[in-house]
Amino acid sequence: MSDNSENRKYPRSASLRRCGIISPAYDSPFPARIINHSAYGLLLELDYPLPVEDVLIKVFPGDEATGAIDYERPDFMVGMVRWCNQQMGGWSGMYQAGVELISLKPRKDII
Repeated sequence: MSDNSENRKYPRSASLRRCGIISPAYDSPFPARIINHSAYGLLLELDYPLPVEDVLIKVFPGDEATGAIDYERPDFMVGMVRWCNQQMGGWSGMYQAGVELISLKPRKDII
């Protein structure tokens, strides 16, 4: 995988936090890990490839202390998969995916 850091508009912070993914591409949620994040994006590591398409996925962060994932929590993140590549030697999964976060809250500057 090439280094995309020169293309980033916003700084990233390391994470390794467990999360859960709900994607229209799969019938059931599955676990993943947030490798790093910025205000507008996530780098995910997962066991399943995610299709690169204009379809929204939901990312549910795991509990900081236990890593448990609650798919009923209201503060999940929504985004679109912008790229997905097979990886070898990662922390927890065989694939990495870049997700652009999308805000579903109304913007106050245009109301």
